[in-house]
Amino acid sequence: MFSKFKKGLFAVFTMISLILNSFASSVTFVYAAENAGNKAYLEYDPKENTYSFVTESGKNLNSEVFETQLLAETTVSETEPSDADTTEPAVTTVPPTEEIITGTVRFTVVTTKPVSPAETVPKYTGRYRNDANSEWNSYLDTYTTTTTTTTTSKKVYDGIDVSRHQGNINWKKVKESGINFVMIRAGYGMEYDQVDANFHVNIRAAQKEGIECGVYWYSYALNEQEALREAKVCYDTIKDYKLSYPVSFDIEDPSQKNLSKTEISKITKTFCDYLESKNYYVSVYSYASMLNDKMNNTVIGKYDIWVAHTGVSKPNFNGSYGMWQYSWKGSISGITGDVDLDYGYKNYPYIIKNGKYSGN
Repeated sequence: MFSKFKKGLFAVFTMISLILNSFASSVTFVYAAENAGNKAYLEYDPKENTYSFVTESGKNLNSEVFETQLLAETTVSETEPSDADTTEPAVTTVPPTEEIITGTVRFTVVTTKPVSPAETVPKYTGRYRNDANSEWNSYLDTYTTTTTTTTTSKKVYDGIDVSRHQGNINWKKVKESGINFVMIRAGYGMEYDQVDANFHVNIRAAQKEGIECGVYWYSYALNEQEALREAKVCYDTIKDYKLSYPVSFDIEDPSQKNLSKTEISKITKTFCDYLESKNYYVSVYSYASMLNDKMNNTVIGKYDIWVAHTGVSKPNFNGSYGMWQYSWKGSISGITGDVDLDYGYKNYPYIIKNGKYSGN
């Protein structure tokens, strides 16, 4: 009776489901067969790496154990998809090939490697910053002033902003030079391969020395969709760090100069609103002329401003600001070459901590 059942079982069983986890740990393979109204299941024992046929009630049909070889070549992507890419990478699974060989069931499972987001989009090649653009520089320098001011009524914090262009930085010497805070470039553009090459090294070393840290993201966005993509990549880059200064949206690229005030404001608001939805304290960085001419009250009236205006005693910006980048040619111990210098006018560590910005 069992001999007929066994032959029928191997002749007509079909696979119900195959669940693959990483390295196939604690996997249960279930097969069902029909034979004269009876059902049997091939149950896997992960501890013994064996299979046995049981009834629906769990009773072994006989003492014979049918061993199965799992020949799996499963590759796991080293880059996990993130919030920045809402489309899950497809994993193609080739159905197992079955054959019966002297009572042993053999099958092979083949899976393809999930592709990282950076590999699914053509490499970003356009709209890189051109500091030598004379027309743009002329526009930026439209505003000049000889007004003098003092800051004796409030505390001024000394800061710098850095990127990979500053090379290897001795953060211990930077701290000893009296720098209170640093704004570190996290990246630029819309793709994951545009994370600043020195970002992770810089922020870890600066925080280790007790320097207050914020970050900025350089934008090339020409519309709201691109700005949202930039915001998501920025978030994925910074989410593992606790920040005590703002996440700043750096909008200043020559490619954006012909956009309208409404377009620039919408781009800026899209980026900032996304980071605020992640409970980060945000700010907007740009030149005084850009902030005056290209930003409406949906930006100026809502976010902190980090204004850039060099060679003057006070930035010619119509609104209030929390930070001022006053020089591009600073000299700081621990950094080779020029570095941007900033003043901070708000106690951001206190604001961020007491505001319970959990994103930080």
